[in-house]
Amino acid sequence: MRLVVATGRRFESAREYAGRLGFADRDPLICYGGSMVRRLNGETLLHRTLPGSLGIEVLEWAAARDLHARVFLDGRIITPPDTPVARPESDASIVDSPADWLRDSGEEPTKLVIVDRPDDIQGWLGEAQTVFAGRLFVTRSLPHYVEIGSLQGTKASALGFLCERWGIEPERVLAFGDADNDIDMLRFAGHGVAVGGMTGEVREAADRVVPGVDDDGVAGYVETLLGGP
Repeated sequence: MRLVVATGRRFESAREYAGRLGFADRDPLICYGGSMVRRLNGETLLHRTLPGSLGIEVLEWAAARDLHARVFLDGRIITPPDTPVARPESDASIVDSPADWLRDSGEEPTKLVIVDRPDDIQGWLGEAQTVFAGRLFVTRSLPHYVEIGSLQGTKASALGFLCERWGIEPERVLAFGDADNDIDMLRFAGHGVAVGGMTGEVREAADRVVPGVDDDGVAGYVETLLGGP
């Protein structure tokens, strides 16, 4: 049996939590919402970026709507000045215009993130998904985070990459998730379990719904599978 952490976090942050859980140096970690698969020792197995031109288009689209958009590259974050919704990471590089920065750098982002008040996101999320349909994967991870990546930069795609590498069929995969960026992974897995206070779309994508983390929903379900009390 293989255990894999799949998260929207960047590698540096995800590795810290995976290490606390006891994962070893050669264990792979799905991070950036599926855009990267990297071992804890730093070896990159898969890295999917989005074209710089598309990244610039997204950043200009966000700027025209006065939305706070961040650029995530491998190990770096480029962000406009602070927003009252969420402070930028302490190691982020602050620039006046992320679109101009990306245009001048010629780099290809790993992922873009738009930060907004949770109640306000519903006003533009559908528009973003329509505008970039068929070109980019647009999904919500945290209540105030909307992630934008390549069409293949998903948790399901990254998990499929590992399954093929290990010779494991999707039917033998058990996945747990609680956010919209887990939906494709829950559908990919032979058995998807929605955890806690998720959206209706997450519940519909899952085969089973369990209580949230605070109520030990994952642990209780695993105990049931193993025939525990």
